[in-house]
Amino acid sequence: MSTIRVTTIHDTEEASAPLIDRAVGWTVAARAWAVLAGPISVVLIAAHLTPDEQGFYYAFASIVAFQLLFDLGLGFVVAQFASHEKALNQTARLATLLRKTLQWYGVAATLTIVSLLIGGMLFFASKETVVWRGPWIALAILAGGALFITPLLALLEGCGEVANVARVRAWQLAASNVAAWSVFLAGGRLWASPAITGTSLLVGGAWLLLARRHFFIDLLRTPPTSMSWRDEVWPFQWRIALSWIASYLIVHLFIPVLFAARGPAEAGRLGMSITLVSAMFIAATAPLTTKGPLFGALVARRDFAALDARFFPTMWRSVALMLLGSVALFAGLLLLRAIGHRWSARLLDPLPFALLLGALLANTIALAEAVYLRAHKQEPFLGVYIATALVIVPATFVLGRAYGATGMMLGYFAATALVTLGGGTWVFQRKRREWHA
Repeated sequence: MSTIRVTTIHDTEEASAPLIDRAVGWTVAARAWAVLAGPISVVLIAAHLTPDEQGFYYAFASIVAFQLLFDLGLGFVVAQFASHEKALNQTARLATLLRKTLQWYGVAATLTIVSLLIGGMLFFASKETVVWRGPWIALAILAGGALFITPLLALLEGCGEVANVARVRAWQLAASNVAAWSVFLAGGRLWASPAITGTSLLVGGAWLLLARRHFFIDLLRTPPTSMSWRDEVWPFQWRIALSWIASYLIVHLFIPVLFAARGPAEAGRLGMSITLVSAMFIAATAPLTTKGPLFGALVARRDFAALDARFFPTMWRSVALMLLGSVALFAGLLLLRAIGHRWSARLLDPLPFALLLGALLANTIALAEAVYLRAHKQEPFLGVYIATALVIVPATFVLGRAYGATGMMLGYFAATALVTLGGGTWVFQRKRREWHA
């Protein structure tokens, strides 16, 4: 069987570099759009949602992220394995990887829908201050569909189409924002949440169907080869899966706990603050996250000198961007409070906001180290993430109930700086010496 070729996929590092640069361009463009769209969304949320509805809006997003527990990190694993198989021209193994991945995600999407419907109904039933049932049911169903297309985009990224996938994700983001704004302006209130997920699913699914269906059809027609999921994929995946679960507990537990302990209004303030800071974090780390497949290909060729030459400048660029963005966000918050603008009441107070920024700055370095090591098809950060979760989860419940968002952010910052960054850097240095010896 001849090797499947996709016109946008290049097999050499020299040819891949423009693609990676274009991918960074699209990703940065998406983050630039997010920076421009963020204030619009904040204004519309504050203008068209009550403080309680704002809390529901962000609680919806945090609980929908529960789907990560069924994804089990396979999307990331698929991209890494695809980059290695593509670098070695192993088309039959790519076909086998696609088949097994589709089977997994078919089950995961079904479990996501059922769990969100039942779990959400039980969780939100205690807070009957707003109309939420219809939007939640729609959101749960659409989240399952969005999860199902995740591995298809990941496979294309691993095969070198990083730039094209980044472009699609940029369009997904823009279209989702416009859909949410339209719902807010039309008085749809919490229906903005399913509009975001549904629009993203529509854009991504349409592109896969119209532009890349032949690639996947050819792969599915390719006779599969032997691939032991238990021996080859699972040893990497289960570590990523536990890291994903730990990440969910670290990040997405804040809003539901605060929602239950202090009510939807305070949860909404935390949710809006996390949204702004996370957008800056994603923008700052875009140069790193788009280079994952390239790093994987360099590891497969054992070109560690080229790997280091590309990685370290990229990491420090991301740290500098995050630092500058943090200063800008904090200055903006202080300005809003100084002039007494009413929108400042929808965000955290300066102290917990500063602690949140500090935690994400530390996470920028930790993420860079994780991207580097995961390019080796290993997940040595597992112990670090589990240790971080073991500190943050009890701190979230104890400090959050006693001191609200300030207590939560204090625990988050301390655990991230000491455990995630400190322990992660130690693991990074040790594994890099060991694997490149």
